[in-house]
Amino acid sequence: MKKIILFVLLILASSMILGSMTNTAQAETDPLILLKISKYAQKQLESQINQDSSDKIKQHFKEGIQQVNALEKSLKNNDTDSAKQYFLSAMKIFKEIYQQLTDTQPSQTEITTLKDTVEDPSADLFRMQDYVNNLKIIAKKYNTSIDFSKIDSLFLTAKKQITDKQFDDALQTINKIKQITVDFNNIIRLQASKQEQSTAKEYAQKYLEQFDRLITNAKNQGLSEDIIQQLETARENLSSAKDPHEIIKQIRIIISIKQQFELTKNDQLESKVMQVEKILFKLSNSDKLSQINLEDANKTLQTIKHHLTEGEFDTANELLQSLTTLLEQFRN
Repeated sequence: MKKIILFVLLILASSMILGSMTNTAQAETDPLILLKISKYAQKQLESQINQDSSDKIKQHFKEGIQQVNALEKSLKNNDTDSAKQYFLSAMKIFKEIYQQLTDTQPSQTEITTLKDTVEDPSADLFRMQDYVNNLKIIAKKYNTSIDFSKIDSLFLTAKKQITDKQFDDALQTINKIKQITVDFNNIIRLQASKQEQSTAKEYAQKYLEQFDRLITNAKNQGLSEDIIQQLETARENLSSAKDPHEIIKQIRIIISIKQQFELTKNDQLESKVMQVEKILFKLSNSDKLSQINLEDANKTLQTIKHHLTEGEFDTANELLQSLTTLLEQFRN
């Protein structure tokens, strides 16, 4: 029975880590609930760890206790933000220990077999490495001064994860790399046309449009007022920027804010939306697309933007793929 209760608690923590913050409102009104949950999970695990448990589990459990103690100290200091981070860290550790202690833990042979069935993402990593290497060349050509240190570090992390057969973790790391390259691409494109002030302003306006969708989505997610305020301030600064250099500076600040609060999930879709808009603009000046089809395509594009605003990324992606396929047929 204890194991079942603990499992439920750990699932709760996992859902919070993954972004399904179903209990966030309660935690914010009564932050002590974080300490109660973590203490209870600690107690349940403590009763299951014995002399036969591995040194790795025992050491990992000590790390979890340290996070709980730090959580308690943060609450005493009324530092709720730090308390939440310590809570998530402690519960992540406790979940990992629970999975190691469960009676249904597979044998080493089964683990090896399971790992063999997970697709090795090495090919995808190599493609991204080539892509980023090309980005570096282009970035240098246009004197963008883009800092590639973080993305280089992610490549090292992904390579180690693949070496350790942690393919799921490696895929997540590769996705982070892809998200970062989206904004790097945008900066390079803007830098390449910085001599044309009108082009820079036009791009800034398009960027503001997608940034407005991100802000609305952030509000719908119930993010803190501090994060919302930073986003709105960044939006105001970009809106008032006139010089191409200042526009680039403000976009870099926005990129930094999005990465800091992990708000880059829809960046790849937004980039595709901008590409579709360019295709529509070209088709509107040709005889390949009738006025009716053009209007229908624009309506679909507005629907996609609405789904992005509401955080409905899967629906937006499906519509975007269909629209892209249709437009490619007209272009050919």
